[in-house]
Amino acid sequence: MAASNYKFLRLYGYPIFCLLTNLIFFLINPYERTFNAWKQFTVLDFFINSLISLLFPLAVIETGIWLTYFLNQRLHWKRNMKMRFIVQLIAHMIIVLLIVNLFFRIPFPAKFAFNQLLYRQSSITGMIFCLVITSIFATEYLVFRLNNARIEASKLSELAVQAQLDALKLQLDPHFLFNNLSTLTSLIEENPSLSVNYVVKLSSIYRYMMSNRTQNTIAVAVELDFIKNVLFLHQTRYGQAIRVNISTEVEEWHGEIAPLTLQLLIENAIKHNQFSGDAPLIIDIYLQEKKWLVVRNNKKPKRVKEPGAQLGLKNITQRYVLLCGNKPLIDDGPDYFEVKIPLLKINTKDDVKHFDH
Repeated sequence: MAASNYKFLRLYGYPIFCLLTNLIFFLINPYERTFNAWKQFTVLDFFINSLISLLFPLAVIETGIWLTYFLNQRLHWKRNMKMRFIVQLIAHMIIVLLIVNLFFRIPFPAKFAFNQLLYRQSSITGMIFCLVITSIFATEYLVFRLNNARIEASKLSELAVQAQLDALKLQLDPHFLFNNLSTLTSLIEENPSLSVNYVVKLSSIYRYMMSNRTQNTIAVAVELDFIKNVLFLHQTRYGQAIRVNISTEVEEWHGEIAPLTLQLLIENAIKHNQFSGDAPLIIDIYLQEKKWLVVRNNKKPKRVKEPGAQLGLKNITQRYVLLCGNKPLIDDGPDYFEVKIPLLKINTKDDVKHFDH
């Protein structure tokens, strides 16, 4: 919870709780006793009584704020909200009771009527204030979490759209279109049936990106079907210069990943490496520890680096931080490039979480 919210509580809490304290004590104290005591008050006595009325809610509010700071480091609301509420409420009540007990040990003159009746009334009022303040902190956290979830959902949606745009840019690159049209032209003459299949695969790629543009996650199996269409285009053009090995475990896995993750990684590997039939680009896709989807390729960088090498990786990293709080692990070795993607799952509340093993 932000410090500005504590300022809000202090600004409005002090006068409201001070007014409530005086009203409660006035209403529950005998009328005659209260006014008979006030008849004996001097100006200094009224000042002391007013100061005490202000210090009581001040002590309750400040101890609640201090306790919140303390427990945020040891038992945060997000770990166990019910337990946190109970612990904070009980601890706050104990602190307030100790303060009230110490206060009533001060030997005030009898005209102030700081007796056992007022001691019990102060203790009960303090307990009520503790409950109200703890409820305020709990409500504030719930509102904060709701707003934060909305902001993250908005950011995730923007990043998903950006990922789609990045992928579309790769596909709409003039060189990409020219190369595919050239390949298609030669196929029409040499292998008409293959050319038809080529067009079908190409249209499937765009259909997938358009139909899944609003999705935050996609099943691994669905993403693999899409990737196989992409690879069909590349392998039709490059032949055995590009080899992709997808493990059986990956194909049978029921987890999820962010859409277009595999495409961006494969396109980056193709875009930034030299390869040929004698020295092929080999891309391996497999699971590790059943919580990482690994995409690894051998590396032979082009002599001239192409722009935008890190844009796809940056987008993927940002999306996974929002989805599960974990960043993909990137290992840029001397002769290989490897990216480990956290596998995701959907729980009963439709929240994306990281697989725990």
